[in-house]
This record gives sequence, structure tokens and C-alpha cells, in this order.
Amino acid sequence: MARAPSPLPDALPHAVLSTQEMLAAGVSRSRLRCADLRPLAPGLWVRVDRELTEREIVAALCRKDPRAFAAGLTAARLWGFPLPGVLDQQVTEAPRQSRVVRGRVVHRPGGRRSVDGRIHMARPDTQRRETALLRWSRVRCAVVSIEDQRGRAPSVRLMTRLRTFLDLGGVLRVDALVAIGDHLVRRPRPEFEGRSVPYFTIDELTAAARTYDGRGARRLREAVAQVRMSSDSPPETALRLAMVAAGLPEPLANAAAQQEVEGGRIIDLGEPDLHWPQWKIALEHDGPTHLDRKQQAKDVARGDRRREAGWVELRTTADDLPQGCLRAVQKVRRELLRRGWSPAAG
Repeated sequence: MARAPSPLPDALPHAVLSTQEMLAAGVSRSRLRCADLRPLAPGLWVRVDRELTEREIVAALCRKDPRAFAAGLTAARLWGFPLPGVLDQQVTEAPRQSRVVRGRVVHRPGGRRSVDGRIHMARPDTQRRETALLRWSRVRCAVVSIEDQRGRAPSVRLMTRLRTFLDLGGVLRVDALVAIGDHLVRRPRPEFEGRSVPYFTIDELTAAARTYDGRGARRLREAVAQVRMSSDSPPETALRLAMVAAGLPEPLANAAAQQEVEGGRIIDLGEPDLHWPQWKIALEHDGPTHLDRKQQAKDVARGDRRREAGWVELRTTADDLPQGCLRAVQKVRRELLRRGWSPAAG
């Protein structure tokens, strides 16, 4: 019977470890071949008894190379940007994009519009060799460190939030950039997020996009022009953009709504996800939080107040979002027409 490998030193608590830090901690090279470790990339090993995350991989690369930092989509995921589709999923293994070109293995995806799905790292000087898992770039920019204050995740180095957003102009579509811009300028809710100030103002994003001259600069400026400070989620951004693209009046997003009723009484109508005050129409998008029973009770009471004030409340779900939010647009268009809106008036 094979003997169980000796425990790794307590000084090596991470899920991903480099060869050099294990050797420095007294681990022998023969110990690296034991079954509780598996190779991840040249010079990197994964502990099979730990959860593997993209952040753990980036942290190991930063410890291995003091000048390395996360860039691009990897930095965006670490910052918590709302990315579209599979781009929002963390990368922990090499994507199936490698191919042979003229007898040589190429790890970058083919096609001008293809997105590189590897972990994206950068250095300010010499560029390191790429692998099936790791993409390396040479970038000179400001770099920051972020730490988990609860001590549950390792420290990583990465591009600043602003530089990350600007760099995504060369990767993402305009609507995806608008959703991230909305995320960066939205009013936070202190009781849930522990902060009361947006990451940036719209003016700050506009000024940064105006002076940016990297890839996708024109697309970035087009997106920033459509950023609004009050969208709370990518679906709300998608709904707002879809209404405008369909020629409907642009709604207010998460802005306070009130209505004066008979007797001069003012009814507080809350902050609808989207609303058209001129036509007394509110739209609420029901995401996962609306499944909570307490939230459902609040939603019903709020709907009653709006109906008392002569408003109509429309509701959408994820089923209304496909095909450019077609079903949601149709709902709103019908109600706008019923309440006197004229397409000719804009």
C-alpha cells in the first residue's frame, strides 16, 4: 500500500502554489509528484484538496512574479464587473481555443471577433511566454492590490477599475460596456454594500473615455454617452437600452416617483426600475430577490399604492429579455399608446 504523502508546511495554505515557493518552504522535488498536487501551468501546482478559483491562480502568479498583475477580462471579473454570458464565469482551466497553425501551436483564438478566454496577466516590461491557460501582455499602467478583509481570499494585483473599463472597449460590444458603466456610476445602497458613493461619476467616465486612445476608443465613447447613474442591474440596463432602440421615450431609471391625488395628498410611489412619469407607467423587473416572501409583500403593497394614484405597473422577468427585450418593449409600447403617447411625438 502506497504511503500517504507528508503534509505540506503550514506556511503554504494556498490552493495554488508555485514550484519556487514550495522549494523555499522545504518541499522536495519528489514531493511535487505526489497525488495531492497536480500541475496547472509551468511552475504552478494545484492542491487537489482545496477549491480552485481564478483569484487563487492570479494570486499565485502575483506571488511568483512581483511585477505581474491581472488585466482585461480577468481584472474585470476580480473587480466584480457584470460581464455578458460566459465571460462572467471565472477561468480555472485552459479553454478549448488552441490550434495548430503552420505546424506551430497557437493559443490565441482565431477570428477578429473572437474573445480570448484565457486568464489575462500583464507586466510593465518584458512579456512572458503564453500557455494554453495564460495570456500575457506588456502594459504600463497604474496597478493596485485588493485584499479580502475577511481573510478568505488571497491578495491580488490588478489594473485599476477605470483602466480595466477602458481596456474592455477593445473586447466588448457597446451594450455590454453600457451595463458596466451603469454599474460603475450607480448609487450604492449602504445597508447592503458598505459604501455610499459611486465608484465614478458620469463626468469622470466621460473625461476618461474622451482622452483614451487605445483599442475600441470610439466604441467606448459611444457606450459612455448612454451610461445613466441609476440602473441597478444589467437586465435594467438592457431594458432601458431596448426601449430607446425601439423608438420609445427614454425612461427614468430608479428615480423617485410621486403622485398628487385628490385632496392634495402626495403618494410615494417608490423608485421604479424604469418609469415614464408623463404617462404614469412604472416597470419593475423581477429578478431573484423578488422571490423572497418579505420582498413579495412589499411589492404588492407598492403596486396597490401605484394603482391608487392612477399609475399602471408593468412587470418583466428573464423571459422578457431575449431578442432585444422584444416582449418587454411590446408591453411598454402597448401601454404608452393606450395612455396617449404618439410615436410621431417621440
